[in-house]
Amino acid sequence: MTRRWRLDVAYDGSAFHGFASQPGLITVAGALEVALQRLCRLEGLPRLVCAGRTDAGVHALAQVIHVDLPEDLPPSRNGEVLDERLMLRGLNHKLPASVKVTAVSRVADSFDARRSATRRSYRYLVDEGLAPDPLLRHMAWHVDGPLEVADMNEASQLLLGSHDFRSFCRRVPGTSPLEGIVRNVLSAEWSIEEREAAHPASARLLRFDIAANAFCHTMVRSLVGQLVAIGAGRSGMEELQLLLSVSDRHRAADPAPGHGLCLVGVTYGVGVLDGVPTAEELDDDDEE
Repeated sequence: MTRRWRLDVAYDGSAFHGFASQPGLITVAGALEVALQRLCRLEGLPRLVCAGRTDAGVHALAQVIHVDLPEDLPPSRNGEVLDERLMLRGLNHKLPASVKVTAVSRVADSFDARRSATRRSYRYLVDEGLAPDPLLRHMAWHVDGPLEVADMNEASQLLLGSHDFRSFCRRVPGTSPLEGIVRNVLSAEWSIEEREAAHPASARLLRFDIAANAFCHTMVRSLVGQLVAIGAGRSGMEELQLLLSVSDRHRAADPAPGHGLCLVGVTYGVGVLDGVPTAEELDDDDEE
């Protein structure tokens, strides 16, 4: 018999080859699997399911995973039952400093960290200025400005609603180019972050927040690349409209680098944690 657990996880993705386990590579899931195996004294590595399979270099403040563990877990070294509090403390003791579990809870077996999610929120940071900020080198994409944020925001409104994002997604091997990749974007907005007084006035930190029911592979980074091209005057609204109406990935701008992207939120429908599943089924290519 097993019992399902939910883990909320934050990580600095700089040194990882993405979230998903890959043979011979350092991944976030790999670190979590080893920590769970050691803490729970499992014979093999547990299987993890996450809300969003972040790519290499991508960070997370609010990743959600579920894992099925034996119902009768061995007690801690002090003889205490391995409850949520001890699970949180024990895992963080065994995990590297770049990965930490922020919350632990037991959930219904019907809860699925991936397929029960109704909304995912990402943030992308752009460091605009003549010289890159060394303190942001692992979390923001440096772009020579100035960028027209008003134009980027106007273009972002074209993304709202359901669209076929084939021009901005890396297709899953084995699928047909004729198959649509439809996602429903719920919000998309650029803003300018406050900077310390020591920064020159020309060095702005731009923030792009986007939320959707789901994302496909490289979707956010591809959209950021296109919107930055619009802000720099290398592309325009008409080009974005065309890319949303036809599938032509070769015409799209290059994706922005992974290190500027962060998964900042995952939302679940009312009743999901109590065992009421959602009706929505997502494609297996949902990742960023």
